[in-house]
Amino acid sequence: MSSDAADVVVAGGGPVGWACALAAQVSLGKRARVSVVERQSSQPSLIRAAMSARVYTVASGNLRWLTEQGVRFDLTRSAAVTELVVSGRDGQESLRISANDAGEAELAKVLEHEAMTDAIAKRAQALGVQFVSGAVSSLHDLVTHKLIELADRRVLQARVVIAADGVQSKLRSLSDIRATVRSYPQHGVVAHWRCKQPHGGAARQWFLPDGSILALLPLPDIDLAPAVSMVWSVSDVRADELCGLPEADLLDAVNAASHHTAGLICMASAAQHFPLTLVRVADPVAQRLVVVGDAAHAVHPLAGQGVNLGLVDARVLLDVWEHADKVGFDPGHALLLGRYRRERFGPTLAMQLATDGLFRLYNQMDHPLLMAAGDAGMRLLSRLPAFRRTLSTAAVQ
Repeated sequence: MSSDAADVVVAGGGPVGWACALAAQVSLGKRARVSVVERQSSQPSLIRAAMSARVYTVASGNLRWLTEQGVRFDLTRSAAVTELVVSGRDGQESLRISANDAGEAELAKVLEHEAMTDAIAKRAQALGVQFVSGAVSSLHDLVTHKLIELADRRVLQARVVIAADGVQSKLRSLSDIRATVRSYPQHGVVAHWRCKQPHGGAARQWFLPDGSILALLPLPDIDLAPAVSMVWSVSDVRADELCGLPEADLLDAVNAASHHTAGLICMASAAQHFPLTLVRVADPVAQRLVVVGDAAHAVHPLAGQGVNLGLVDARVLLDVWEHADKVGFDPGHALLLGRYRRERFGPTLAMQLATDGLFRLYNQMDHPLLMAAGDAGMRLLSRLPAFRRTLSTAAVQ
């Protein structure tokens, strides 16, 4: 059994985990020892020609923050979102917000999971963050440190541990952090499609009469043709049905649900589906440990805010750790983690309540008048310039 010491250990090698590690190295400086632990056997590397099926809509504010930290993305594998168009159950437009409403060039970019993770990891490692391959087995408390035991019996010491290990977070459980984990009665069906005409930077979403939610997001051209990424939140039974359809039948189903707006012509990736889950923690902070990302606040994808919430976690950690010298250069000091708790709990809860509330509103199948009222209310509010400015400004933060 060997032991390695670090100031910050991040468990989880996704984009949020690497962003938290980057925040630690930037704010704490070169003398800080920061590590990312991930069960995969190799470091992140983007070596693929095809677009990944897993993409994120990353808000402009988070992209700007990452760029300020020195992260450089491969823009050929991304697409700008300049407006968001939402349609109700009748297929009519309920809401349209644009980057112009917020005085920005774009609301967000759509980025691949691998491309985003790779870009953040490269910058973090260039600054000194270490990669550790291994699976967390147990967690132990000391007065000034945490001990993390890996499956191969290695032991890591950390003055603070960041749990970025996803919805089924093992570190969250090991730390006895109370969490509400609720499965939505839906799965997300994802696939990429080639289109007849350019998407024009528009991200489109339909709240459909059967309670499902269809989103088509801009992608860079695939094989010289315009392309979009689909996320269709449907019942688990319907998800199996959709993924089992021949391409022509699935094409017809998506075109019909989207009222042929995007003009889909053929698939650019196979359809697959994943469960949708709500995670809410009573407190994201324990002794020398912070849960972030989906481990702390998984949300329904209808607003595209999952990864954005996690990136804001990293941004707040950077701000908090810039004051570490005032508490003996201890990034796990209770005063610092208490500040993190105060700054993140309220905004995170508000976003979860908003996304969960929208899902519930548009899934009142026994109360069609309530669902219709939601459509009408959204259309009414969308006519108010102040409302659109507020939404567009929130979207780019």
